[in-house]
Amino acid sequence: MSTSNLLVKLSRMYYEENLSQKEISEVLGISRAQISRLLQKARNENIVTIRINDPNLNESLLENELIQRYGLKDAVVVNTAGSMKEAVLDEFGKLAAVRLVRYIKDQDIVGIMSGRTIASLVQGIVNFPHKNLKIVPLVGGLGSRNSTWHANSIAEEFANKTHSVSYTLNAPSVMQSQLARDMLVSEPGIQSLLKVGTVSDVAIVGIGQAEIGASNVLAGGLTEQDIFELKDIGAIGSMCTSYFDRDGNLLYPEIEKRMIGQPLENLRGAKTIAVAIGKSKQAAIDAALKTGHVDVFMTNVETAQHILSF
Repeated sequence: MSTSNLLVKLSRMYYEENLSQKEISEVLGISRAQISRLLQKARNENIVTIRINDPNLNESLLENELIQRYGLKDAVVVNTAGSMKEAVLDEFGKLAAVRLVRYIKDQDIVGIMSGRTIASLVQGIVNFPHKNLKIVPLVGGLGSRNSTWHANSIAEEFANKTHSVSYTLNAPSVMQSQLARDMLVSEPGIQSLLKVGTVSDVAIVGIGQAEIGASNVLAGGLTEQDIFELKDIGAIGSMCTSYFDRDGNLLYPEIEKRMIGQPLENLRGAKTIAVAIGKSKQAAIDAALKTGHVDVFMTNVETAQHILSF
């Protein structure tokens, strides 16, 4: 039997007939060590090729493209296709929450931002394996409306689902003046909690838009006039209390001096996970990922496709 024929016969016995190397050895009368070498030779000569059928191939390709384009450490893309329009956010939260596990470990300090998407992510958590976390809000309350989107509420729910401890930042996200803001953050309780936020091991942040329909406007944190002023200086989006332009350059608007929370510079020591979905956020997401302050980006297939075609 020629070497080529032997390699084919051996490969069929091993890969198609599912015989063990021991069984093949008994049939052909050659050693298991030789069989192992011949199987490797069959692969080297392309007599045997192995193909991995990834059921999430499209998502995996999008993740790799996002990582390469924006220099991310990782990306998570989930498929929410088939969900009713009003249920997409809930479905995203459930699917993304499963993947969140890999980025957090026991006893981590987890900083959490406000927003609808992050609220959905935390609501989607089921049987989270990591315990004894410290969940810290990274920004003050948004306003009097939609309290479930507030960082304090999200932190509390996160803690309840992980049998951990949450903290409350008893302050609004934006004050009327810088003087009022400085006086409030000098209060010992607020000052100490803000310091804890700066040493977060993981920071989970949303990507906001400088638009009238943004979550922080709908929740009562910012006014329409605030948005007009932000757009005047070229702001396209925000993460935490920081604003940036379409090229990812950080801006330092006057409103930031009145805000209570963490700017991106304070989170350099954390693994920062940005979470966002929606075609309307395309420009803001693209800019946010260009800032260099995002380690991991979590989104859905539709949003990823739009960003990568931007």
